[in-house]
Order: sequence, then structure tokens, then C-alpha cells
Amino acid sequence: MWAVEAAPERYGTYIVYEQIGKGGMAIVHRAELPTKTGTREVALKRLLPSMQKENVALFLDEARLLRYLQHPNIAATFDSGRVFGTYFIAMEYVRGRTLKELVEHCARTTGAVPQAVTLNLAAQLCDALDHAHNRCDEHGKPLGIVHRDVSPANIIISETGSLKLIDFGLAKAKNTTEQTAVGVIKGKFGYVAPEYTHGKLDHRADLWAVGIIMYELLTSRRLFDGADAFETMMRVREMPIPRPSLANPQVLPALDEIVMRALERDPARRWESAAAMRDRIRAVIDMPGNNIDERGVIDFVRWAFEQKKGRLPQLTPMMPMPISTLQLDDGPTEFGAPIFDDFEYEEPPSATGPQGGEAPIPTVATWTWSRENLVWCAGAAALALALLIITIVRIAA
Repeated sequence: MWAVEAAPERYGTYIVYEQIGKGGMAIVHRAELPTKTGTREVALKRLLPSMQKENVALFLDEARLLRYLQHPNIAATFDSGRVFGTYFIAMEYVRGRTLKELVEHCARTTGAVPQAVTLNLAAQLCDALDHAHNRCDEHGKPLGIVHRDVSPANIIISETGSLKLIDFGLAKAKNTTEQTAVGVIKGKFGYVAPEYTHGKLDHRADLWAVGIIMYELLTSRRLFDGADAFETMMRVREMPIPRPSLANPQVLPALDEIVMRALERDPARRWESAAAMRDRIRAVIDMPGNNIDERGVIDFVRWAFEQKKGRLPQLTPMMPMPISTLQLDDGPTEFGAPIFDDFEYEEPPSATGPQGGEAPIPTVATWTWSRENLVWCAGAAALALALLIITIVRIAA
């Protein structure tokens, strides 16, 4: 029986086609906008019906911020407004793979992403963040933009090899109308900076996320994901952070240094700006064997996705370091409100291969001279003695 393709939807002047993404408060479709010079393909983001004023405020804030962001490494915004009572944002439709898809696929096939590709992508990402962090309004007043959700799922590698940072829906700026409740954290647990879990936030939180992303590219491992949201947050706060070269010995010391400085828990010891981090990355790119252009990046991406799942790449085995745990109660947290009220959590991948990054912390059994253990030992000794006697008899015969 023939499948019937759904007819396109007419939304104002846009012709809406298939869904390409959905979040907690908005849905994104591929759409087309007929113009005098031809048809423009866009990603049409529409706010889901909601009675929560906070969602509307977040969406409108995103629309306001995006008009200030005009950079080749940030998906462009063409239009925003409201049609039939629904708010929308029309953005550049980027054809390509997300960084999340790349890391997950490489973990199952080729292993870690090459250092030259990692350096190129990290430099482009820092370029995008430097632009966002330093934007000013029409009067020259700094906007103070912090993305707050820099993660592999929000980074697309376009078909030309150009990186595109997307989804400023959780971005924070000085002139936003949305006020985050005390103790409520916006973002994904595995990429949130430790100081943010204590209620402090500035542009350096985005650089922490860049460090995690670089670690994942270089090792094919997730860094902080735990069994649940609380354990993940405790790892972000306390777990000893391994250098990428411990999992992938091919990682250069200079690249180790870039990642580990981005992952300093004290923001004052972290890279002071995205520009400073980018400049250091470019210095490493200038070293022999590390220079690759966007054409080389997309050639690698295409090649990687042509590879089929086979024997998992062998990396240095690693075990997550233990961390202390806190007892949860039903009362308010140290921040004055429940920590997990509004926190998006992404389930960690399976730990059966290298991508799992960190296998669950093994349970270590403590030996005790219990009655059951004594009986087990006696039985094992008797069996061993019997086998020894049988062997001796056979030899004698």
C-alpha cells in the first residue's frame, strides 16, 4: 500500500514541511518562504501552546537576542513575529550533522575525532561565542549574553564544513525579561559549569562547556554523565577530571593544556575569554600536522559517516573516580529552591563501548568470615584435594 505524504501546512507566508526538532517549549519545522527572487528555505521555530508566561518571555527574549547575532558560525535569523496567535522565529536552515551525531557515530566506528578536526571545530565555536559574549545594543551597552546551553546537540557541522551554533533559547543577557527562579538551572547537566550549580554565572560557563566538548571529541567518551541527574551534578562539582591524553595517548600536551584550563572549576583560573581560548587553539593549529580547513573537516565527517559499525576502537581503559554523595531530603536546598525544578537532563549513552565513557562505578564486595563463606571455602578445598588424589592415582597406575 502506498504511503500518503502529509500535505504542507500554510503558516502565514511560510509553507511548512517536516518536523526537524522539538524541545520543551518549541517545535522546529523545515519551511519555505516564497520571495520575488526565489524560495528561501528556513528552520521555522514555533512556540508550543503554553499558559506559562515564562515560556513566552524566554521565546521573545531569544527573538530579541538573535537579531544582534550576525556571525558566520551562528545560524542566521531572518524574521520573527506572531501568526494565528503563535510566536515564531525563522532561522537559517543548516543542512548537516550535529556534533552529537558525529561523536556518537565515531565512538561506534572510527574512534576519537582527529586532533586537527577537533582544533578546527573548537576554534570556530570559540569564534561564535566571542561574538555573542561581546555584543552590544544600539546604544553601545554590552548585552552580556551567555548561551547557557552549549552542547553537541546545539552545534551543527554544515555541508561546507562550517560550524553553526544554534538554539539561544536558554541564553541569558542583561536585558532579558525572563527571571530565573533561585536554584533553577537552565541547560544540560553534563555541560553545566560547577559555579552555575551554586548560583553564579558569567560567560566563562560557556567555555567550560567548550572544554567538555573538546574532551568528548578527543576521547569518544562522555565526561561527567552519571546514573542519574543528581550523580551527574555531583561529578561536575567534585570528580577528578582526567586529561584527554589518559584516554587517548595521541593527544598532544598542548591540547591537554587547552582542555584542562577550560575545565578549571574556579572560573578565575579558566580561560578569561573565548577569544583567548581561540587564540591558543590557533597557535596549536599552526604546529605541524594540525592544520586542516573546512573542506578537510567536511571530508572527514562524510568519510566517518560512511563507516559501518565494527570492532569497537580500543582506547585506554578508564574508571571514574569516586565522589562523595549528599543525602537528599524533602526540604529546600542550599539555594532556597529545589535544584531540579527546571533542569533538562540528557540520558547518558550506553556504557558498553568507548562512547559510554565512564562505566558505572563497580561495587566492591568486602570479604567477611561468615558461616556461608567458610562452608564455601571448605567445599572448594575438598574438591581440589579430591582432584589432586585422582591425578596422583592415575600417574601411579
